Amino acid sequence: MFLTFTPNPCIERTLGLPELERGASTRVDSKGVFISAGGKGINAARVAARCGAEVVATAPVGRRQFAWMSELAEAEGVKSDFVTVEADTRFCLNLVHGNGQKTELIEEGTPLSVAEGTALIEKWHQLLPGAKLAAIGGSYPPSDNIGFYLHAALLCDLAHRAGVKVIYDGKGVAFEKALRSKTPPWAIKPNLEEAEAFLNREFGSPAEERRAVREFLALGVDVVLLSCGARGLYVGHSTGIEWFAAPQVDVVSPVGSGDSLVGAFAARWLETGDLFESARWGVAAGSACAAQERPAFVNRSEIEALVPLIKRSMQEMSLPLL
Repeated sequence: MFLTFTPNPCIERTLGLPELERGASTRVDSKGVFISAGGKGINAARVAARCGAEVVATAPVGRRQFAWMSELAEAEGVKSDFVTVEADTRFCLNLVHGNGQKTELIEEGTPLSVAEGTALIEKWHQLLPGAKLAAIGGSYPPSDNIGFYLHAALLCDLAHRAGVKVIYDGKGVAFEKALRSKTPPWAIKPNLEEAEAFLNREFGSPAEERRAVREFLALGVDVVLLSCGARGLYVGHSTGIEWFAAPQVDVVSPVGSGDSLVGAFAARWLETGDLFESARWGVAAGSACAAQERPAFVNRSEIEALVPLIKRSMQEMSLPLL
């Protein structure tokens, strides 16, 4: 089973429109409106389920939105085991307009109480025995309590004790605390912007990107999936760094492509245990998602059609960090 945790989920509304004019009233055809349970972990779970994996998604969900979120997730093939919290679940609006342009309006989210954070840890601990692979997806809601950002590190430690590998696709303080803990996640999937923010520098070349992969590996993770968007994916591991070039597609909206990568990667890894075959599937899923309006709704056949087009090449054998 693939278990996902989304610290800051959302109800996601995607609107497709020919153009977006600021300061004007725009009517949107209801046929171009899609509503889904969102957030990185939930999106990844949905794609994994559409690839045939057994999934369970957990997340803190507002009391007033609980039934709706659960219904949306179940309708999308995702078995949910959410934790009720008092604060409303945030809404996110994706506007797809023009030739592949996107505008995202993302609510920040509301802080969780200490009791709610504890309930989420207990839920994770309860679900771990049934999991073979887990993922933490997305950033945490804001909090004035710096100790709250140790939450993800504790989840990784519990998974480590249970023998469950964790993929962490996130950013911010909680991500950094988990990465620098005694039991870091098995794999991470930063994109270039997130990796640059974490390492506090810009990457001006592929050599700098590969250096970043080595620096992440030096922190103790086993696998680094550094996403370069439409270009492709670096896979860093114990024997070197490999490059998976993404196939060319007509981009409609890139929203959800990274989540699709994680979901397809997880589903294929559960089937085969093959890191590189899983990476191919992940890249194919990200590309397939970018060719659609709906975020992270790709299916297995769409992924399989693109897998043969992905070229793999060794970039570096095992090298010292510097």
